[in-house]
Amino acid sequence: MPQDVETSRRSFRRLLAANPNHFGTLRGLDLSDLFPVIEPKQSDTGYEEIGCVSYIPERDRLEATVVLKRSAGYGGGPCTPGSVEWVRFFVDFGSGWVDAGSGAARVFDVPLDKDCAGAPDHPYFAVVGVTLAPLRRFCLFPQLPRVRAILSWEVEPTAGDPDFPPVWGEVQEDTVQIRPRRRFFPWDLGDLVSGGLTLDLGIDPKKLAALLESEDLTEVVPEPDPIGPVALNPQPLPPRPERRAPFSVEKLARLYSPDKLTVLAERAVDRRTAKLALDPVPPHRMAAAEATAATSGVVQPFGLATASLTYKKLDLDWGKILDLLDDGKGDTTYEELECLGLDDAAGQLVATYRVKRPTGFSGPPCSPGSTEHVAFWVDFDDDCTYTYLGTVEVAAHDYIAMPGSGLSYAAILPLDLASYRRLCREPGLHRVRAVLSWGTPPSTTDPDAVPHWGNRLDTHVHVLPGRPYDGVARLTIVGGVATAEIDPSTGVTLPVAHIAYNGAVLDTRGCPFAGRVAVHGPTDPALAGATYRLLSRNVTAGGTEQPVLTAFFVVDSGGFGSWVTPGASGWVSWPVWSTNTLGTLGYIDTSGDDLWEVWLELQGSGVVDTQRFQLDNTLNTASVDPANAAHLAFDFGQISQQNCGKFTQGMVVEGTYDARDTWFGSWGFSLLPFPLPTGSLTTSVALSTSEAPVGSTWQLDTSGLQPCGYVLRLSVSDRAIVHSVTTGRTVYVDIGFCIE
Repeated sequence: MPQDVETSRRSFRRLLAANPNHFGTLRGLDLSDLFPVIEPKQSDTGYEEIGCVSYIPERDRLEATVVLKRSAGYGGGPCTPGSVEWVRFFVDFGSGWVDAGSGAARVFDVPLDKDCAGAPDHPYFAVVGVTLAPLRRFCLFPQLPRVRAILSWEVEPTAGDPDFPPVWGEVQEDTVQIRPRRRFFPWDLGDLVSGGLTLDLGIDPKKLAALLESEDLTEVVPEPDPIGPVALNPQPLPPRPERRAPFSVEKLARLYSPDKLTVLAERAVDRRTAKLALDPVPPHRMAAAEATAATSGVVQPFGLATASLTYKKLDLDWGKILDLLDDGKGDTTYEELECLGLDDAAGQLVATYRVKRPTGFSGPPCSPGSTEHVAFWVDFDDDCTYTYLGTVEVAAHDYIAMPGSGLSYAAILPLDLASYRRLCREPGLHRVRAVLSWGTPPSTTDPDAVPHWGNRLDTHVHVLPGRPYDGVARLTIVGGVATAEIDPSTGVTLPVAHIAYNGAVLDTRGCPFAGRVAVHGPTDPALAGATYRLLSRNVTAGGTEQPVLTAFFVVDSGGFGSWVTPGASGWVSWPVWSTNTLGTLGYIDTSGDDLWEVWLELQGSGVVDTQRFQLDNTLNTASVDPANAAHLAFDFGQISQQNCGKFTQGMVVEGTYDARDTWFGSWGFSLLPFPLPTGSLTTSVALSTSEAPVGSTWQLDTSGLQPCGYVLRLSVSDRAIVHSVTTGRTVYVDIGFCIE
């Protein structure tokens, strides 16, 4: 039975259109007379909430798990456009919140039902993620930033505003760990000194090596950062560093001796962390990897006897250790799975687990450490039979600098969602399972097996509807947008369009394309072995079609990237998911503002599909072009009377501006170096999403400004899709002035 949906949810868009401050969340403007608060509401989690906020160091990706609680209230069923759950991320590296970008998940009304096992299929779990390009530090000094995620239904959180108040949604924070560098650079000397280590700034490499060795570190090796185009989702993994042998049990016993743990506890920055650091690491934690290795494969009695004698010297009971590790109960003292969901836009399952303790992970960040393993299982056939998909590894180390609440990690497994998509009239909720195991991989044959260190988590996810594989070669995505969401004649996006690989909703007025236009097709196994090529032509100029010869980047199912260069005349083998998860067919690097067209030609069959796309590569700045201009100025009379931009505190400063673009997006004002006081700026054009024509005026009441030098900034954004990933380019026009 459908659930009742209140008016404030059902008519949300209409209410905001009539009064942007209907719910009392409009900030930065004193417009209470024009937009009175009708129904105060903020951070209502009745329909959705954040389950987990996490980060995967190996992929440099922030993730937020969104819990969808109800069967209605999301804008319509899977055969409708539905609605959007936005998440904007902010990261604090110690100097305040930095905007890390936003992503979105499309959601729908999905009837409440029971799965094949008789369990309710609600709530279900979606995931939204963005790629982060963090500053790395040498591994001796961990980078453990705070992450904030703002969940907002239907309204994208404002860029640069970490205090954005969602009407429907919430704000949640957690602490994560950035993948460190294992290569030492000269500029890391500052960290060594500030970290409390006495160091002669003229130290030679031998002394540095001795210092590092004294910190229980092993050989320091280079670890390159990820490569490949920025405009790529998912990002490729960096080359895997050479795996080093883990510390022996003998060395771990020394590392976790009472004296060493006491020293570690003194370095903790959190009282709870210090208390946890004093707890002894149990023998069956230190010996987990060796015990598994000794009892798996071919049993060698001599080797087992040797191990038993070695452990006896350490006053450890080898037999008891083996019994404990074989109990299959799942110990979550050190780590625990907390969330599991599907990022449908990126095509990946995401499991979030929490590291709860600062020690017990086989060494500090520069050491070999240990590994957390997460195995993923799915029941996409809805027959109560789980299918194993794969296991993901995430590095684990001791972090004495962690907060008492722990660190939140993500494990990501890409999967070929296209092979599981159904028509919108068919069920789309499915059971999924993740199994976390520290030190040793979990079973790949028994989904019910629970490892000793770790746990198991079951949830439901919604695989969004789409065209199933049918063996037909076609263009599926052009310029980051599904071809079904691009007007076939104008080449402009339709009102329902969104970015395919991050879920971001596009402007309903329609968007053109700029920069690199990426072209994609289905990774249907029936097309394996076929040969294709892309051709492009300028429709506006009436040009002839030309083969696309640009090399393009692909990411395989293991997360590693490579370049593909088309052969003579542009011919390429059709992509398969295992080597090209996004089904990338090619790149078209564009210029100009004409209407273009891409053709897909299949060898032996001729041209099988075409798609037009409208270009807008003109980045508009201050210009005399009536259609494309950004202008900001003081009133000339005030300037001449007040000595060229010097004003007395309390004056109302006036001026003119205009903000126009052929593909206009929005405009806005800001003040540097301090924010605009609430209500201090008024403009003759009320809405920033409407063009400001020539002669538009602004007034700034300087009563709230302290004597200082200021810059008033006008920003004007268009709505072009740039490089197939981001939307909107912004130009800035600044004027400076002083308050005396």
